[in-house]
Amino acid sequence: MLAMENIGIHFTGNIFLLILGSLSAIFFTIYAYRITIPNISKAYKIFLITIRSIAVLLLLLLIFEPILTYMNKLTITPYNLIFVDNSKSISVNKNINEIKSLINNSNNKENVNVYTFGSKITEIDKDSLNRIDYSEASTDFSKIFKFISNNNFDISSLTIISDGNITEGISPIYESEKLNFPIYTIGIGDTTIKKDVSISKVDFNKYIYTNTPTQISATINNTLFPNKTVYVSFFEDNKLIERKNIALTKDGINNLSFDYLPADYGEKKLSIKIENLVVEENINNNTKTFFINVLKSKLKILLISGSPSNDLSILKTTLNGNKDYSVNSLTLISNNTFLEKENINNLLDSSDIYFLIGFPSISASTEFITKIKNKINIEKKPFLFLLSNNIDFVMLNLIIDELPFNLNNTNNNVNEVIPSVIKSELSNPILQISDEDILKSWNNLPPVYQSISDFIVKPGAKVLSEIVLNNIQIKKPLIISNNIAGKRSISILASEIWRWKLIGENGKNNFFDRLIFNSVKWLNSDENKKRIIIKPAKKLFALNEDVEFTAQIYDESLNPISNADVNAIVKHIKTNTSTNINFTSKGNGLYEGVLQTNVSEDYSFTGTASLNGKLLGNDSGKFNIGEIDQELANTKLNSELLKLISNNTNGLYFPISKANEFVKLLSDKKMNNETTKLIKSEISLWSDEWFLIIIVLLFSIEWFIRKRLNMM
Repeated sequence: MLAMENIGIHFTGNIFLLILGSLSAIFFTIYAYRITIPNISKAYKIFLITIRSIAVLLLLLLIFEPILTYMNKLTITPYNLIFVDNSKSISVNKNINEIKSLINNSNNKENVNVYTFGSKITEIDKDSLNRIDYSEASTDFSKIFKFISNNNFDISSLTIISDGNITEGISPIYESEKLNFPIYTIGIGDTTIKKDVSISKVDFNKYIYTNTPTQISATINNTLFPNKTVYVSFFEDNKLIERKNIALTKDGINNLSFDYLPADYGEKKLSIKIENLVVEENINNNTKTFFINVLKSKLKILLISGSPSNDLSILKTTLNGNKDYSVNSLTLISNNTFLEKENINNLLDSSDIYFLIGFPSISASTEFITKIKNKINIEKKPFLFLLSNNIDFVMLNLIIDELPFNLNNTNNNVNEVIPSVIKSELSNPILQISDEDILKSWNNLPPVYQSISDFIVKPGAKVLSEIVLNNIQIKKPLIISNNIAGKRSISILASEIWRWKLIGENGKNNFFDRLIFNSVKWLNSDENKKRIIIKPAKKLFALNEDVEFTAQIYDESLNPISNADVNAIVKHIKTNTSTNINFTSKGNGLYEGVLQTNVSEDYSFTGTASLNGKLLGNDSGKFNIGEIDQELANTKLNSELLKLISNNTNGLYFPISKANEFVKLLSDKKMNNETTKLIKSEISLWSDEWFLIIIVLLFSIEWFIRKRLNMM
């Protein structure tokens, strides 16, 4: 509610001068109209004196720059927001009717807004409580805090009614700590200890390759089933791979692993299942299903060196230390002669990433250099370039078009330099070589050697580090990354970088390793290879849940395409029936599509994108509907999470049985939380156009009347 508090007018000049000037103006006006030619009536004299006096006074006020100031008092009653968990896990609770009773009592209070949350946020009014049907397929607390940040509310308190079981999104703890109002949590759910066996966790390697043995580990939890024997089975695409018989431990935790040897590459659906026990309360948590992408082979890296060097040796040792890499090398020792007796063309064709170390040197043939250039230019092979001392600048010009820099004043002499990381690039994934102070780690590196040649960075390339020479920072590039038209490269314009291997953290020489591994990961990024990305929002959907798809479409230069025709054919793997999905453009190369079905099973999809009848590319994958329902896997009340959220924000936790105490608290907050805010407003009368119009109008009226009376 807005109410006028006070009003006033202020002048910039001396108020006594204003009064003196006003009186003088009035007396002069009276004197001027004392005798008129022709003589006019007394009424006209009074009227004309009044008009001129007001006009002169207003004109005089302009000189003193009057400012009208007024204060309004605004009474603010902040909102109390209530969010109700609308997910399936709430539907199995016997106290579910108490939620609607609580909302009804709360809705009778002023400034209370009620919403549901789960997979989305929905506002609920007093007449729409039946819309709360506890049917959403996920519980995402993070949507609450995103909703609050996107809306400009004056908030007194936030209340969350939930069982505290998160099935999607991030933990709410960090986001809740940033709020400046209390969060009250109301817990609803089962707190009794019941007999249950569940799979709590599954671990596996991120990179799994065909015909390479690996292990899939699982953690089995049990409650009140000590020494009970159960069968645990491991499946690939619903085919049994291995079955184990285990005795459940008294402490409630069993760890076991399965041997896995994938026969072919591609996306695989893996499942671990515990046999259902007769007296078990909840069998929805007896299965853990997940998808993995089996790679065709290990990442193949080829080191191409202009000559043997310390940098080559250290790089080879570092890369060989990663079991996910297959490393080969080609080392020139004389005119087009290599140290390794390998099939050169096979290595060039099969490798995923090149490392060019002091290459090209004078020993390299023009034919071999041209092969490398074509692989980079035509096949878009990503590469790391290291400017070692043995490089030949004349030969380097043969591949300069593929490098992110140009050369001027080439010179083989070198300076001893140390890195100076660009601060705006500290979050760049290539530079993430420390868990603590990244800048400090880079500043402690030993010096390396850089040619005194001039390096001119090409447009579009990104300088990650410059140099420090003789304790003076110089804007000369040391590390450059480039990602243009689907081609990625990293250039380190120095030699003897093996010295960085000598710097370690906590006694481990891992700085150099992390830099190289980060570079490989960035060079091999899927974003570099895929211009068409079509995928479901997740891999596991509940029955009757909308299967949402997203697509990202780019041209050959990785510019977004917003007018493509995008569709996907979704196939039911068991029955081989298919459904077509048409995607809608959301702008900036983003598209959305939805599949609605009530049939539970495994599905595959193939998505395509075309423009003006020309195929741009395709993407494919798998997902599952209805095999497991994450919402029903755990229906027990997680009061610890709810209490932690409340404690972090000076709020309170209430079990649903004490909902009346919460309603009373809400009433008290309404009475005590009203605040007043004084709003000061100013109007500069001297610059207001209406103020000037009034002055001109008054002088015009006086002039008009004088003319009518034939006055001089």
